Parts: sequence; structure tokens; C-alpha cells
Amino acid sequence: MIPQPRFLRPALRFLRTAAIAAAAAWVLMAYGAQVYRIQGSSMAPTLRSGERVLVNKVGMRLASITRDDVVLFRDPSNADTVMVKRVIGVPGDTVRFLGNEVQVLAGSGTSGRLHDVVTPVANAAGSADPGAIGGPGSVSTTLAAGEYFVIGDNRSGSSDSRHWGAVSRDDILGEAVFRVFPWRRIGFVTP
Repeated sequence: MIPQPRFLRPALRFLRTAAIAAAAAWVLMAYGAQVYRIQGSSMAPTLRSGERVLVNKVGMRLASITRDDVVLFRDPSNADTVMVKRVIGVPGDTVRFLGNEVQVLAGSGTSGRLHDVVTPVANAAGSADPGAIGGPGSVSTTLAAGEYFVIGDNRSGSSDSRHWGAVSRDDILGEAVFRVFPWRRIGFVTP
């Protein structure tokens, strides 16, 4: 047996530990969580351009997507671009909209009554009357299984499902759960 130099054994242990840590970090970033930089003002004031958020990817695979989740997904017109919006409609819901006014009618997959408007974010007018949006120019869509209606909190400055339709669950990358930068706004991303 050939004697090994004294420094070789600790160096090999360090390299093995570094390789395991790098592999674990790669798996975590690929499948668990990742930090994304927000670009644009479509989610203001909740998220501002330049902020960085921690995105939970595992939760999207294990749990259901619900109304008011802030999700990141592939841009329907350019798969290389990632967008961030708020989910306001889930499978089975009917969404009516006219310009910036949006109304969500709970579908059969929820415990709410059909005429309930489910979130104040979804209806700035605050009307619970299902007939509040209708008439010329209004659009109504019912979401199929695996479809989600997403919209920016800054409706007047947002390109979203009102323009290009529902987002497929397969295109949703994860949920923005925690703002990590800037330091003065660090904290959970809440509705």
C-alpha cells in the first residue's frame, strides 16, 4: 500500500462535500425553490420592478393552485419569458370582464354560491351582482380543468388573461411566497 500525503485525505473530503453541496443546490433550484427578479409594474403595488422573490416550485407540484396565489409562469407568447400575476379564476369558475373591471363567479368546484364575487382584487367595483358586468364589449369565459385566469394587480398596466386567455397549469412554474430584496420590503408576498 502506498502512503498518501497528509493533505490529500482532507482535500478529498472537502471535494466530496463540495460536490454533494453543489448537487443538492442544483436539485433545490431546479425542483424546489428559486429566486426571480421582478421586471415591470404589472403587479404593483404588491411587487415592484427590481424586487426579488423566492418562488416555491414544490408547492405547485404537491398542492392545488388557489385564488389569490401570486404565480410565475411561462409567457404564452414567448416560452423563454417568465411572467408574474395573481390567480383570480380556477377551473370551473366563470370570469366576466370589461376593460379593467373583472368579476369572478365561483364554479361547481368550489363551496361558494354561483353569484359570489370571490375576491376584492378581482372586482374593484365591489359588486356582488352577477349581472354587474355584461352587455356590449364584455367577455365571459368558463375555465376548463387545468386552466387558470391570471391578472396583474396593476390592471391598467398589465398584459394578462384578459388579453391572451387562461394559463395552463403545465406552464405555471411556482408561487411567489417571500420577497427577499430590497431589505426594507422583505417579507411574505400576501394578497
